[in-house]
Amino acid sequence: MTDQGIGGDETEEVARLRARISALEGDHRRAFDQAQREADALFAQYQLSQLIASGGSPAELGRAVIVELVRLSGAAAGAIWLGETGRPELGLLASTGPFDDPLPDRLAGVADGRRMATERPDLQLVVLGEEPPATLLALRMPVEGGLDADGLRVAQLARHELAVAFGGARLREALERERHELGAVVDGATDVILQVDETRRVVRLNPAGERTLAIEAAAAIGRTCGEVLGCAAAGGHGEEQCPLGEVIASGEPIGYREAAILSPLGGPIRVAGGYSRAPSEPGGAIRATAILRDITAVRALEQLREGFVATVSHELRTPLALVRGYAETVLHFDLDADQQRDYVDRIHQVTTRLGSLVDQILDVTHLDADPLILERAPVAFAALAARLNGDLALSGDDARLVLELPPDLPPVDVDAGRIGRVLENLVGNALKYAPDGSPVVLRASVDGDWLVATVDDEGVGVPEAERSLVLEPFHRAWNVRESRIPGTGLGLYICRRLVEAHGGRLWLGDRPDGRPGTRVTFSLPILEDRRRLARRDQRPAGAAAPSPEGAHG
Repeated sequence: MTDQGIGGDETEEVARLRARISALEGDHRRAFDQAQREADALFAQYQLSQLIASGGSPAELGRAVIVELVRLSGAAAGAIWLGETGRPELGLLASTGPFDDPLPDRLAGVADGRRMATERPDLQLVVLGEEPPATLLALRMPVEGGLDADGLRVAQLARHELAVAFGGARLREALERERHELGAVVDGATDVILQVDETRRVVRLNPAGERTLAIEAAAAIGRTCGEVLGCAAAGGHGEEQCPLGEVIASGEPIGYREAAILSPLGGPIRVAGGYSRAPSEPGGAIRATAILRDITAVRALEQLREGFVATVSHELRTPLALVRGYAETVLHFDLDADQQRDYVDRIHQVTTRLGSLVDQILDVTHLDADPLILERAPVAFAALAARLNGDLALSGDDARLVLELPPDLPPVDVDAGRIGRVLENLVGNALKYAPDGSPVVLRASVDGDWLVATVDDEGVGVPEAERSLVLEPFHRAWNVRESRIPGTGLGLYICRRLVEAHGGRLWLGDRPDGRPGTRVTFSLPILEDRRRLARRDQRPAGAAAPSPEGAHG
């Protein structure tokens, strides 16, 4: 073999070796690239898993996920739509890039987990999740080239996890919204809401409970419910009858039970409560909740109603019996003319009393049900007093009424008929409860912008503890009830409401001279154009109606 032949063989061998090396390098490069793509895919999946695990609201999660998916797929823009259970349409959750296309209507409700073809070649749709409601990913193709297949594969691989993550985010958002709504309901409730643990120690107290019990929630937490509510001290129940302990032990709710809790002033507050037990979480600690409503006013209204029925029944039964007795006497007995006139006069007096009772009941009904319309006009207070004195002359009581009115009283701006009714009631009460023949004195003076009138009598008086109560409907002082003097407990209430409708005030007190009896004081507004004169050397303009402490002791 020649040297030339040997050299040619070596050249061919070198070429084959180089080709082999090149092929191996290509294989290694392809393997490396594949491994790199797999690593990138794993890293991308890891990044997506981190986003999914980060939680947050659906909107926050959607913004983070769509940015990552657009980056992985090399898309120009992208968007995510979410469906809602029971609704066919989808709502845009998040988008990135120049993506303002509306979602095609025909795609709403699709959730088959496959990539979908559309009439738009520049749009790629991927449905995430296989269960409704649907979660839809839309990616817009880049201007040059197509979407990265590996990035799309990552999105496909993670679609179930993404759907679960979005579902969890929606659930968390709904739970958080419900928690805030429930917290607002509890904090805004006017009833006391108190929650205790299995040892009956307070774990929660709402703002209404703080106000009612005069204790801050932070100070109440950790103390027993008996210490916070003061049930035993209020005369409600002892430890062994505690409704919260009962529901903790039995697990059965108590729909309604009345009890008493201690007020900040030391007195009892009647409450109606509902009690229930529930674990704070599955398998967690036991919690019992009490919802307590103050029924003191309800009980007071019930007592007023019972007193009203009893009073009205008595006030009606007696005069009706008298009317029937007098009428039967006139019908069945042979009476002379004077006797007949005497019985008819008695019937007239009784029916007048009945009419007055009916008028008072109607007045109370109108005051409580309808807005009071006043027909104000300038009127002299002395003229109202003179009209009352003339009405009393018919019954012979005018001699008992003493008028001590200054001649220069300014006119008042009032409804003359309504204030005439006030004077009639107040003077009538004074005449009724004072000894026969004793005087009733009506006085008036000016105090700033107000005319202040007083009615003094020498009657049985009103105990100081009941002076505010007798201004409410159907309440009569205990000494008056024991005196057997007839009455309904409506007159002073009607007077108070009529005076307050004019902007004034009405209150009761002792006579300033120290003698037995009662002084009733009320204020009325002076006519506007006379106030400037009345305010000279008086209180500053704009002062309110005089208070019980500040006017005519």
